Amino acid sequence: MSESSLTPRRLAWAVTVAVIAIALSGLVIGVDRAVLLLAVFAAAGAVARIVTPVERAFAVRRRAIDVGVLLVLAAALAYLGLTTPLS
Repeated sequence: MSESSLTPRRLAWAVTVAVIAIALSGLVIGVDRAVLLLAVFAAAGAVARIVTPVERAFAVRRRAIDVGVLLVLAAALAYLGLTTPLS
């Protein structure tokens, strides 16, 4: 296998591990903060999708759709993390 075919797989695993780690961190730092971290992670994904060249991006949709969905997800998570009483 070439290095370029392994990179998306490694990236997918890294993102999966990061999301699981953030979710589990909710046990230590609190659920509201973990939800805010997930919102930041989604926003970072939107930024990464904007700056990644088309030939390097793992994409099946247009860039605008990916970025829009990630930003809506980030906004929804941030809203829930800031307004939902979890304590």
